Amino acid sequence: MYHDIALSAFRYLGCRSFEEVDQMTMSEFELRMIAFNLAEVDEERKRHELAYLNVKAQATNKKGKPVFESFKSFYDYEKRVAEVLAANQPQRTKLNERKKTQLATVAERLRRYREGRRVDGE
Repeated sequence: MYHDIALSAFRYLGCRSFEEVDQMTMSEFELRMIAFNLAEVDEERKRHELAYLNVKAQATNKKGKPVFESFKSFYDYEKRVAEVLAANQPQRTKLNERKKTQLATVAERLRRYREGRRVDGE
């Protein structure tokens, strides 16, 4: 059994020494193997998506002309980048006057505190 575990750890989990294998608990080994197998399924899906997209990219209309005239009409890279960047922008909310006043007060107190520490610390 140890032989099989070590072999799998070397082959699939990137372990390079018996010491690495020995440091893993059985729970860790089992979870890492599940994670490895799920990653394989993810790669399998990517290959199937690629095969599907190959068929889709070669699609023609009833007259036999390509459905997609250019790669950009098939996949707009710039648009996707813009969508990802827009989705990951920090959410900016407008501050009401009360919140602005509170933040200004906190900032002023922090400034005074820091100035006081410099004077006392010198």
